[in-house]
Amino acid sequence: MTTWARRTSALAAAAFLVAGLAACQAPDEGRSPEPGDGDVTTLTPTDEPTEDMTDDESAEPTDPPSGPADPRVEAAVTDLAERLEVTAEDVTAGPLEEVTWTDGSIGCPAEGQSYTQALVPGARLVLTVDGAEYAYHGEGEEPLFYCETPIEPAASDDATA
Repeated sequence: MTTWARRTSALAAAAFLVAGLAACQAPDEGRSPEPGDGDVTTLTPTDEPTEDMTDDESAEPTDPPSGPADPRVEAAVTDLAERLEVTAEDVTAGPLEEVTWTDGSIGCPAEGQSYTQALVPGARLVLTVDGAEYAYHGEGEEPLFYCETPIEPAASDDATA
């Protein structure tokens, strides 16, 4: 399967997931918060081709050393670049880590909110611009969201061994 087909398939699955989640959304959760207002923004990967996507299979892009780019990482980089009014090239992405969150806040609790008290599988991504770190969190395979005041995930089993 070509890189183009894999990305198209992954983007279609993400779009289906987001559409299903949007149908479950409460009425005022649909607003877009301003950067720095303490709310979170859910990111949705787009299916718009990027410079490295092409219909010519002979010109497949080379993947970065860590493997194929995850659309959630690309969406987070784009979001942060827009928030900070910098170019995507100014944003350095750390690894997309699989983590376990300690509760339903997904590592990004909002004051005055209550959350399920159960471990939640998810992901964490730290982006860096000019030495400053910015956290993006997610639940399972869902899109990542910007977290202004992140907390650490549950300790991994490796740390307790």
